[in-house]
Amino acid sequence: MKQFVFIAAFFCTALNFAQISMYKHDMTPILNGQVVAFNTTTFPDNELDFYIKNNSASSVSVKVSCVSLLNNDGTGFELCFGPECLSFVEEGTSYPTNPVVIAANGTNGNFDHFLNTNASAGVFPRDYNFRFYQVGNPSGNTIDFTYRYDPGLSVHDIEQLQTYGVIIKSTQVVDALELDVLKSTNLELYDLNGKIVKDKIKLYYGVQTLDVSNLSSGTYIINFISDDGNSSKVKFNKK
Repeated sequence: MKQFVFIAAFFCTALNFAQISMYKHDMTPILNGQVVAFNTTTFPDNELDFYIKNNSASSVSVKVSCVSLLNNDGTGFELCFGPECLSFVEEGTSYPTNPVVIAANGTNGNFDHFLNTNASAGVFPRDYNFRFYQVGNPSGNTIDFTYRYDPGLSVHDIEQLQTYGVIIKSTQVVDALELDVLKSTNLELYDLNGKIVKDKIKLYYGVQTLDVSNLSSGTYIINFISDDGNSSKVKFNKK
């Protein structure tokens, strides 16, 4: 319980330090670097409603940039922010034309959202990478996040992505852990006695394999540590 309180306190402090922060409409935070995954193009299950919160004592002007697109050209992707609602996005373009002014300790409007309607066949996943930034304040924090569409994702896969930013192909392992990494993170492995068996392995975007053939049979704990210090744990069984 003490560890949970510490993590929660750290998490809240990190959000409060940021001049702007991002939330879903149910007030679940969307952290910098997070992947939000969807396996459908059917409304409303494909919609990501969001708030940008201004945590400062003065107003801020905010835009969102489409940083990059993976396996898509932005067609059929709807972005509504401030007065503009677009039916496609372009890589390298910022929206809206005039920045959204968010009052001190306030948020943007209730109708801003992202959603993908492009269900055409092709290569998956389809990633839409965005960055919220402050106009006229180069020292202000930014928020990067990815909207991912992949019809092959199961509900379990989506839950793993939201929690760890990593899909673990199987928690029943013989020689290797197969990982699909959605955002850069660090990994540690512990046995059930708390002994570190693999220390601070850096994971980068993409499919990766971690050799565990030298480990004895048993249950181990993976500790994922994000670049901003947040951590999540999951168990796997080595046969």
